[in-house]
Amino acid sequence: MNEQLTDDLRLLEAPQPWQLEWWIAVALIVLLVIALWMIRRRRAILAGLRESKLILHAHEDALAALAKLSGLLSEEQARPYSIESSAVIRRYLENRFQIRAPLRSTEEFLHEARHSPKLSPEFQALLGEFLKFCDLIKFARVRAHRTELENFHASAVRFVTETRVKEPMEASD
Repeated sequence: MNEQLTDDLRLLEAPQPWQLEWWIAVALIVLLVIALWMIRRRRAILAGLRESKLILHAHEDALAALAKLSGLLSEEQARPYSIESSAVIRRYLENRFQIRAPLRSTEEFLHEARHSPKLSPEFQALLGEFLKFCDLIKFARVRAHRTELENFHASAVRFVTETRVKEPMEASD
């Protein structure tokens, strides 16, 4: 019996190391590339949706913030008003027009806005006037009367209202 077992063992082939067929390797690589492409595409689509939603609702956020600031329209509160309203308009421009605003001086910011095809010359002038008025109050500590503040507040609201993105249903009206 011992001899039969030895003969049986001799008939067995030595185990081959595990080998991956070349066509299976190619198929796996192709599937991996397709999966990575789909993931990147999905992320880009989601980022685009988030950005378009941010653009679409930028005016609502800005108008709400400006409405809250209307309580600061007094000679005593002119400086806090100018600081906050300038920040609101800068945030709006960044969200609506993708013009980088936060850490730039007014001149740098207006220079980029002037070279942006997204903002018409009329709105560039209105924006420049508003931001320079805010700078005068913030940095030069110029005293502004209530009527001046109300006029500039109205111009900020007008700027946001007139530059907002029209929603598809509004465009057909």
